[in-house]
Amino acid sequence: MGYVCVSCEEEVEINPVEDKIICPSCSHRVLLKERPEQDKTVKAV
Repeated sequence: MGYVCVSCEEEVEINPVEDKIICPSCSHRVLLKERPEQDKTVKAV
């Protein structure tokens, strides 16, 4: 999964289940999950 470090804005590829959630370059522990740019349309009933 792709994550972005809040501190240095580096893209980080980690597995959150097996790996520690930490930036390898600056050791910051807050990472944001990358989201797709497009909007998701949901059909209402």
